[in-house]
Amino acid sequence: MKVSATLTICLALLLASVVKLHAIGALYIRPLNSQQSYSLMSIKTFDATVSIQDQIAVTHIDQKFFNKSTSRVESTFIFPLPEGAVITELFYWFNGKRYVASLREKQEAQKAYNDKIRQLIDPALLQSIGDNVFKLNIAPIEPSSEVRFEITYAELLPYEFGAVDYRFLLNTTGLSPDPLDRVSVTVDATTSKTFKSFTCPSHGGTPALGISPESPSHYRITFGDEQFIPDRDLRLTYETRRSGVDMIVQTYVPTPADSFGVESFYALWITPPDSATETDLPPRNIVFTADVSSSMEGKRVAQLKEALGYFLNDLTERDRFNIVLFSTDAVVFQPNLVDATPQAVADARAFVNSIGAVGLTNIDGALNRSLAMDFDTIRSNILIFMTDGYPTWGQMKISEILDSATARNAGRARIFPFGIGEDISTALLNDLGARNGGYTTFIRSDDSIAAVIANYFRRVSLPALSGLKLDYGGLSSSEQYYRQLSDLFWGGQILQFGRYVGGGEHTLTLTGTRAATPFALSTTAQFGTELGGNRAVARLWAKRKIDVLLAQIKTVGEQKELVNAVIDLSIRFGILTPYTAFYVDPTDPDTPTTTDAPDDLLAPLKLTLFANYPNPFVGATTIRFALPATQATARLAVYDVAGRLVKVLAQGTLSAGLHEIRWDGTDDAGNPAPAGTYLCRLEQGDQQVTQTIIMQR
Repeated sequence: MKVSATLTICLALLLASVVKLHAIGALYIRPLNSQQSYSLMSIKTFDATVSIQDQIAVTHIDQKFFNKSTSRVESTFIFPLPEGAVITELFYWFNGKRYVASLREKQEAQKAYNDKIRQLIDPALLQSIGDNVFKLNIAPIEPSSEVRFEITYAELLPYEFGAVDYRFLLNTTGLSPDPLDRVSVTVDATTSKTFKSFTCPSHGGTPALGISPESPSHYRITFGDEQFIPDRDLRLTYETRRSGVDMIVQTYVPTPADSFGVESFYALWITPPDSATETDLPPRNIVFTADVSSSMEGKRVAQLKEALGYFLNDLTERDRFNIVLFSTDAVVFQPNLVDATPQAVADARAFVNSIGAVGLTNIDGALNRSLAMDFDTIRSNILIFMTDGYPTWGQMKISEILDSATARNAGRARIFPFGIGEDISTALLNDLGARNGGYTTFIRSDDSIAAVIANYFRRVSLPALSGLKLDYGGLSSSEQYYRQLSDLFWGGQILQFGRYVGGGEHTLTLTGTRAATPFALSTTAQFGTELGGNRAVARLWAKRKIDVLLAQIKTVGEQKELVNAVIDLSIRFGILTPYTAFYVDPTDPDTPTTTDAPDDLLAPLKLTLFANYPNPFVGATTIRFALPATQATARLAVYDVAGRLVKVLAQGTLSAGLHEIRWDGTDDAGNPAPAGTYLCRLEQGDQQVTQTIIMQR
């Protein structure tokens, strides 16, 4: 197959059109060596297994597609991942074997892929196309045949006012032209504390979802359905019990099989209280700058008005404020900051009610007008900046907009950008916040603008802990990302990744000021000395270092030394970057095969039997189970309610990790078992767990 500039342009246009639909997890196909338009390939099954430890999640996706056309086709799978997630593994199935992809320099992998395609051989190539969107090329695919691949990714879960949020982008499967035969998500969540609550805001109360507390610090969640048509993402939210300022450490000590070096890795979370009293509130200068260009028309502008209502409700009479609305030009509530008197707030509400959406997006003009306000040194200076797009009027060069905003910010206002939807300049907003003492929040199209911004008003207006420094109590630590600790706000937290030598128990001391009063907080933490731990910690540390290198490349250009450093880290730590690609060639005798569970999925803490799906079932059901790291003879069997053996599904010395097996409703003799209730029992050593199965005829 000839991979040409034409194909690249077609894919770019295809991606642009699909992004508008806010669902881009789909496999596009067209006849091999043709110039026909791409069509969608049906997703057959979509299974995910998730392991969460505190706030680090590792997700493994196993997808099957079916080419129901009568043609040999080439395919491109385009899909997003959550912000900050990093891909660590790719497996590709061919002729019943599971092949392990290797990470290569991007141009080398692309050339190898192109060479194989010309020979009509079946390689797969996975690479980044920017903004945490990826594409996987597979060709050729034979007519009336199945395509199967697996992808593993790791991410740090966001935290807000006590709650941690895991979002599985289930809605991205919504472009499949046919319902999915099966979808399943199983989640194993543990915490070093204890859970206070565990909920599913998206699918709670549906029979497809099960949430099971295994212990105060261990929850298991299952979601499964057949003939599934997705209409929203799967969201899980949990809280842990704590008091005061909290610090949690996770570590990974490299094994001889790793290529990570000899030093160990840690991830440290620092979390302050989630509420404040009136006496904690400093006087504030707050400017709310909002995009009211044409793309905000309808639901978004209504939500903007609601968000501005929260903003006005949050003001105290010690504050000064202003509102700047922008599209082609900027319109201000008042020429300068005004005291938040009852009359001024009432006038501002009338101004908000008059908002309409029209015009282009002049981001540079809006920032310049907002930063010209009379900020002072006796209040906390805050600029909330919200947009749903790219600059389309005035200065449109991102670097110039950023430089201008930084130069004009003489009042040293903290800028907190909010990006709404998917079609936004993430690079502009991320850098705008980072350069000006704030951070960026992205609001998805299906999120409530008002609800998200209401929480962030509370957070960004209350600097809880400032001037922070962390002492590791004699621990030999290095390469910390990020070494400079930012201010820590109510409802937020700080995360630091680093490396260390030695380990053991150490006293961590956090110092700084709270409401201008010095404070010091100490706690003891255990830094691992035994080999192993949470491997994702090492990979997320490497991602932070790569992010720093990529920022330098953006500033000084693609210098060979910097690019080579990114490629080296990518290959050694097994994480995908803009300069590398996963490549697998099933015809190469050196390509490894495996039947083991992905190495990033953490071994279960104990024997685990997940709820089968579907349940009740007709015909057949799928049973998943997990075995601890220690190997011993295991047995999975089905019994009737009287305790009589019906069928042994698996028996023997099985590998540690995840396993899956189907029961077709027959007994050991192959005869159909009667409809009714059965018990599925998993045994290993002196442990056993049981789940109830209901079969219908």
